[in-house]
Amino acid sequence: MSVFRRFSNIFQQKSSAALDRLEDPSQAIDLSYQQLLEQQQRLRTALVEATSGQKRLENQAAEMDKRIAQLNGAAQQAMQSGKEDLATQALTQAEVLGQQRQQLNPQIQSIAAQVAKLQQGIQRYQARVQAFASQRETLKASYEASKATSAAGDTLAGIGEHTSDTAMMMQRAQDKIARSQAHADAVDSLLDSGVLDAPLLSGGGTALDDQITATVVESNVQAKLAAMKAQLGLAAPAVSAALPEGSIVVRIHGEEQYRIATSARLHLDTYDQRLVAAVRSGDDAAFHSALADATAFVKSTGTQLSHEDLSTSDIILPSADMSLDEVKTLLQQENLLGEPA
Repeated sequence: MSVFRRFSNIFQQKSSAALDRLEDPSQAIDLSYQQLLEQQQRLRTALVEATSGQKRLENQAAEMDKRIAQLNGAAQQAMQSGKEDLATQALTQAEVLGQQRQQLNPQIQSIAAQVAKLQQGIQRYQARVQAFASQRETLKASYEASKATSAAGDTLAGIGEHTSDTAMMMQRAQDKIARSQAHADAVDSLLDSGVLDAPLLSGGGTALDDQITATVVESNVQAKLAAMKAQLGLAAPAVSAALPEGSIVVRIHGEEQYRIATSARLHLDTYDQRLVAAVRSGDDAAFHSALADATAFVKSTGTQLSHEDLSTSDIILPSADMSLDEVKTLLQQENLLGEPA
């Protein structure tokens, strides 16, 4: 079991579920039809290549038959002329070619069978493509009709997105009006009772003095906060330029992404082994110690990615505020807490 790998699997499963919700059946149908057409074209290309090979072998066999006939004729003429040695050479060459010609027959038969099989396969595949093409528009029309019916039903039932937003806005408006009316009634009641007629206590300062005092206080507070952040090293980290591709992208859950060199993978595996041991033994302190070391290592050796960088995370570390029980529960819920590989 690897905490890094299993934590990454959880988020990949969540991403796959989100992509499944975004999938458009109409686009999926068009894509499937396009893939069928491409596969049909590949089958046709294979048939042309196989047929070309068959023709080359048949042409070669015909040339060899022609040459064998010529050699046999030359041998017969040589014997008639009393040139037995020439006749022997011609017959020898004819016999060698005859043996080679016999070896071509199984090859021609085999490739002919392949061509016939391809032809039958293409015919069946073309029937499938035609059947899918005839159903394609019907499926798309059915989907569009069902989507429209579903949207209309949601609206009529008051559960559509816009209908729900409108209802919530109306409810908030009614609540605000009720609060305003209650406030006005309370003020009227207090005015009638004379409670609000008493003079307000004042420190003797003017409105300008109060504004100046507030400005000075805010300035002093901000200066002290900046000094404390600098002292504790809490200043916002500068985003550095991204490392070259081929490195590892590590996300700290709930924080930022960092890109580290591939050579650091062995070092990360050491922290991963410590985390695995802590999870199995139920040692919360050891778990957070290993997690803190791993997080510090990533931040010190890695380069923080900008928020616009949408690189996929290769490794995901748990956040520092997650307890060991929460991590174990999350892994168990996703059926990812297993025995060592």
